[in-house]
Amino acid sequence: MKNQFYYEKYPEDVGFVNDIGAHTARTIMVKELTLLFNATYKDSPFKDIRYKVINENILHKKSISGREKSFSFLKRMYSLDQNLPIYNALRWAWSVSDSNEHSLIALLCALSRDTSLRITAPYIHSLLPGKRVDKEKISSLIEQAFPNRYSQAVIASMTRNLLSSWTQSGHLHGLAEKTRIKANSNVGSCIFAVALGHLAGYRGRMLLDTIWIRTLDATDYDIQEYLQRAMKKGWIRYKQSGGMMEISLIDEIFRKGVKRE
Repeated sequence: MKNQFYYEKYPEDVGFVNDIGAHTARTIMVKELTLLFNATYKDSPFKDIRYKVINENILHKKSISGREKSFSFLKRMYSLDQNLPIYNALRWAWSVSDSNEHSLIALLCALSRDTSLRITAPYIHSLLPGKRVDKEKISSLIEQAFPNRYSQAVIASMTRNLLSSWTQSGHLHGLAEKTRIKANSNVGSCIFAVALGHLAGYRGRMLLDTIWIRTLDATDYDIQEYLQRAMKKGWIRYKQSGGMMEISLIDEIFRKGVKRE
């Protein structure tokens, strides 16, 4: 299948990445990201986050090199830069959501910063609950998207890491054999998905038909419920009239004053 999400180019000045991310060597690293966020504040400067990882060993790594590598991959996957709206939106969504949503929120952010993850999304989305994942299909998608770029060993490693990430996020289940399950979305992950779509340039109804919204595994009814709940919380302004839809997000989500039309 032609993967429309891979060919889409997103604005990098707000934090998107249009190239391979950390999946050549790592997964979305939910455990490490959770430790990092538990030990830092939403507005912690990049240098302070790095200090805590390297000098205070908040990720509980056995060696300095392990700390440095983990920090490098977390930076690659999530930016950790409060000057980028995507990172600010990630920290906001994480702070307002229950812990059972965090893994999904991490994956939504990673989708914005790693094309290898994006190219596998339509295939994962297409699988019905209980359907077994075809690992060769994942490898084939990587080879087709990046011809002659990686050895078979690297492709095999990326395949394992990508499947692990989709498992951590709650879309897959199992060890050696992976099967599709329904991810656990809620209002926080929904508004984060909307925020990512907004940063990507979508508006109106298009905000509800993006790679991030599809990754929620939510029905149209679920999405409408999430939006209504978000509006009651004061996170968004949402209205429909005459076939038109308008969704506006509060400034706090982006923090650095992203201009919104």
